[in-house]
Amino acid sequence: MRLVHVNVTQLRVAATCPRLHWFDARATAERQDGRTVVSRIWRKGGEAPGCGALFHTAVERFNAAAASSDEVLAALEAAGDAPGLQQALMRWFNASCLNLDALAARPVPLRLGFISAVQLYMEELARLAAHARAAGLPAAELRAQLFGDSRKRVDVTFHVGEDVHVHVTGAIDYVYFDPRLGKHRIVDYKLTPATSPNSDLFQIFTYALMHHHQHGTRPDVAVLYLHPTRSVREARWEEIEAKRGKVHELIASMVAWSDHAVGAGGLAPPGDRAYCGGCKHERSGACVAQLGHKDVGAWDRRWTALEATRGGGAPEGREPTAASAPAADEPMVEDDPELDEALAVVKPAVERPKPAPARGRGRKAPAEAPPGGARPAEAPPGGARPAEAPPGGERPTPAALDAGARPPQARTASVTGMLLGFDDGGSPVCVDPAVLRTHVSVVGAAGSGKTWMAKVIAEEALRAGVPVVAIDPQGDLVQMMEARPPSDVPAELHRAWEELRQRMEPRILTPGSSHGLRLCLDPLRLPSAGELSHIANPALRAEEEEGLLVAVAANLVSLCACGGEEESQRTFLYQVLRHLPRAAPVRLRDIVAAVTAPEDLGIDDVDSLIRKSERERLARKLNTFVQGPSARLFSGGTRLDFTELLRPSKPGRVPLNVVYLNALSNDDEKHFFLAALATELYRWMITTVDATSGGVNLLFYIDEARDWIPAGGSKPPAKQPLIRLFTQGRKYGVGCLLCTQSPRSVDYNVFGNTSTKLIGRLEAAQDVERVIDWFTIEGGAPLWVAARKGAPKGSFVARWPDMPAELAGRAFKGRTLFTRHAGAWSPDRVERAVTEAGLRAQAGDAPGAGGVDASSPARRSPGSR
Repeated sequence: MRLVHVNVTQLRVAATCPRLHWFDARATAERQDGRTVVSRIWRKGGEAPGCGALFHTAVERFNAAAASSDEVLAALEAAGDAPGLQQALMRWFNASCLNLDALAARPVPLRLGFISAVQLYMEELARLAAHARAAGLPAAELRAQLFGDSRKRVDVTFHVGEDVHVHVTGAIDYVYFDPRLGKHRIVDYKLTPATSPNSDLFQIFTYALMHHHQHGTRPDVAVLYLHPTRSVREARWEEIEAKRGKVHELIASMVAWSDHAVGAGGLAPPGDRAYCGGCKHERSGACVAQLGHKDVGAWDRRWTALEATRGGGAPEGREPTAASAPAADEPMVEDDPELDEALAVVKPAVERPKPAPARGRGRKAPAEAPPGGARPAEAPPGGARPAEAPPGGERPTPAALDAGARPPQARTASVTGMLLGFDDGGSPVCVDPAVLRTHVSVVGAAGSGKTWMAKVIAEEALRAGVPVVAIDPQGDLVQMMEARPPSDVPAELHRAWEELRQRMEPRILTPGSSHGLRLCLDPLRLPSAGELSHIANPALRAEEEEGLLVAVAANLVSLCACGGEEESQRTFLYQVLRHLPRAAPVRLRDIVAAVTAPEDLGIDDVDSLIRKSERERLARKLNTFVQGPSARLFSGGTRLDFTELLRPSKPGRVPLNVVYLNALSNDDEKHFFLAALATELYRWMITTVDATSGGVNLLFYIDEARDWIPAGGSKPPAKQPLIRLFTQGRKYGVGCLLCTQSPRSVDYNVFGNTSTKLIGRLEAAQDVERVIDWFTIEGGAPLWVAARKGAPKGSFVARWPDMPAELAGRAFKGRTLFTRHAGAWSPDRVERAVTEAGLRAQAGDAPGAGGVDASSPARRSPGSR
């Protein structure tokens, strides 16, 4: 697979004029220092040359500074009408963003054009803001919507050929949520006559398509011409979606034009005459001399031909792992004299001290890549290990494995990242830990070694500093609490084994029983207004709150299993949860009381929601979980709390939380508990994790996924909450890992959101066909798939984002496990192991415990948190 990296600015340049992109690609190759040459150019606006460069530079500076400006916040708070707000924003813009002396020295036509354009821009902004404030949107939320939307950044991959993927990163400047329309819009501002609106709209179509692929926003777009005459051209999302094939052709053509520029085949590009007046290659004559007449050149149409043979439409963009690509703000050389002049007028940004990241709010930003895009160097073999840090902070990269004496078939001296295993030649197969963010699936028939391989991934995640929550329905995963004897580990892996042993902090969690650290679901965690206040869009904030309450109501109805009209029961319970006060924790007995007497909460006309007989039956069944023999899930032990589960007992340790379900008495309780856990994990994600931080915050590992997320119309309680984790988790750095014997048995939504797949031995022809379908969608059915039928035990072939070409289709065997792997453990065996390991005695000190286990007299030490 060939992976090509470009940034948003390069994409804009290519959409502006293909030949400009060609010259930039050649200049980048000639530099040989890894820096990308980008020629930023604007069509001339008649009497105001250079005004476009100045305007865009100044407004970009304004938007960036306004996001944290107290003065802008005060102006929004005091906004009475649009004209007054416009004047306040203009005053702050002049004082904070412009060097007025430098502007005064510029030609009069340029100054007049620039001032006129900025006034129109601020007028549009003030109208939008005044409307939002009149509708009751708080000033702080409005400022975040207008200037602080982190979703302006994009990081998507387009499949544009049989084996070509183009990874696009960067930021889209003029993206905002328009409360007047109730949706996102992307607006581009032009300081030129509207002579080619279709071409101008196409440039912004590319932004909209990327933004939708990354964030699911379905944005409308507009091109607003500010000078010399104000006019606007708009397009709705439906029109953009219909023309997405043209965007894919542009991206495919960029690859072909770049190849041609460096003499690697490809295609010669055509030219766009609209920009010739401001192009240095036109003035020097190089454009025609080297590439011929402007009408000469071609586009890469293979993408269209490829999709025609498959009978499919444009494939969706895919989120790659951010850590495996150049940084979004990669080093660039911007080749534009007018931009240099604009920078003399616009004040530079003032660096503000960054606050220390809150514990549990994500990762620190990765170090800036040096010229050439190289990643920071790993620790040398045998050298000093990087400083350890808790999972809430910056993680060290795993040190390279021991480079001492070892057999030639295990060449591990240069290993970096997560070591999955070794190929037939003894070469290590490694993957960047960041792929965990985009989810991993391990598929293989019974006895193929899939659980072994999934445990390897979990161990490597822990070595990389990623906390793990593993759902163990049978007793296979709980054994990870015990290290494999060092005599069973090859000498060349001893350092990695020791590193895991030193870092891993195992906790065995047993809901409804005291065989391990007992977990309890009471009180219930309902979202509060304060927890969701960071979501700037009020409509989205209300949707998230409603979704969480609906999920809790559905989980309770499924647990009660009263029969009758379940939809009415869910609707009624949702209304109860919505009306319950949330200032204090909500206990199950509070819900029982509210179901019994809903009028006390102010719920009117209850009979229109649910029949009285069903409401009474629901109240009786819920009460059995408070006072009856079924109260095991809601009494005793420690409240389920992900913040505590992921907090280590001391710096440098990484929690492994194994949730052992086999002590529960029946499948209904197992399904209910997993549904409640997945719902709570989602609540923790959206209320606690900084979605903009990058990195991997948690690996959520679920074994035997077909039991919980089955294909087809079957809907066990945990199915929808788990699917939501797969569709939303990557935004918050929550990676999911699943195992299954048959790819046909798990819901297609899960595999559609899993970017990394490891395929073991397959037995059924239908399973082989399903795997072929996956990889046909992702870039052509590989030849190795057929050989997976009857493959040896422990043999896997993998595909992940940004996989090196030399690993594509290469079979390998998983490395030795560093933890115990034997037959499934019974509840009594788990209790004995927990006691012998001293984990029960440590329950009071372990942050993950959050309290004292019901069966243990241990208490928190005075210094514990």
